[in-house]
Amino acid sequence: MRLRRLEPVLRAALTGPCRVDRGSTLLAAVSGGADSIAMLLALASLAPSLGIKLFAAHLDHGLRGAESVGDRAFVVALCDRLGVPLVSTRIDARARMLARGSSGEAGLRRLRRAFLTRAATRVKASAIATAHTADDQLETLLMRLARGTGLTGLGGMRPRHGVWCKPMLTISRAAVRRDLVAARIEWREDSSNATRVHLRNRLRLDVVPALIAALEPTGTAAQRARRGEALAIAAERAAGRAREATTALAREAAAALMRCRRPGGALAVDAAALAAHPLAVQRLALARLWREAGTRDKLTDRHFSALLRLLRAGGPKSEVLLPQGYAARRTRGALTIAPGGAPSPHPAPSGTRRESLKPHD
Repeated sequence: MRLRRLEPVLRAALTGPCRVDRGSTLLAAVSGGADSIAMLLALASLAPSLGIKLFAAHLDHGLRGAESVGDRAFVVALCDRLGVPLVSTRIDARARMLARGSSGEAGLRRLRRAFLTRAATRVKASAIATAHTADDQLETLLMRLARGTGLTGLGGMRPRHGVWCKPMLTISRAAVRRDLVAARIEWREDSSNATRVHLRNRLRLDVVPALIAALEPTGTAAQRARRGEALAIAAERAAGRAREATTALAREAAAALMRCRRPGGALAVDAAALAAHPLAVQRLALARLWREAGTRDKLTDRHFSALLRLLRAGGPKSEVLLPQGYAARRTRGALTIAPGGAPSPHPAPSGTRRESLKPHD
């Protein structure tokens, strides 16, 4: 049951961007679908030579009745055959999401992550592997573009983020299935993937095929299939370049912030000095300064636009109101972020420009 396309991809990932050290334990998230079944089989084959101990985890959301019960039985039987220890449970996802005030894709994702985190703690795993492919990356980028995103968002899903690793991002969904078919390996089909309830499904079923058809208007089915694979791989490569650019800019922004700090002010910078840097560096430096405030809310594009104007402002005093009662002020050439941004009951002093931007703007 060797998977000749996938195994080299996993080996390269687990010794590279998704590195798992020898002697460590890796937890594989297995739903029963083609991608996760292929990942489990390939990992079981590679684990001895990589020197890692492999566990699997399966969550039955209790949403699809007998079908999800069958998924769980399928995963249990496969893990028994492979000799891979399995952590598995069944929950009432609807009831849990209702109790937590969540719903949809985001609510289900939080439930899965919570389960996998508990399972990883239980088996003392240093990493959790999920079976996201290049096609999933393409869908993620389309979602982020549609909702509005910056350079960081264009980096898509990262191969490794903390304990979470995605070692299959550089291979297409079609290539994974060709491996399974060639090895005569079965998998489970989730009927909910054919519905259009969730945005990702609508992109997968409608938007991506329409994009491929636009790129190959007179192409045969085989040509469109090849174009689809190429598009997914191109999306992951582009995301990788965006991640590299973000990392390089983040380093420069951190250095710029350090050079521009005002003595004695933890959240104060020399406005003119920071404004002399490229716009992308200014933006990331301001984002870093905001994170240092320890607040929960993220700044919106409108907040950043106002802050960038504040960096260039030459008036005697200017202010931008920020989330959670903070304000950014420019006084005597310094831009400072500090609490105390709630609108004053008294008129602003002469020469003050105040912009109030709420978190949802």
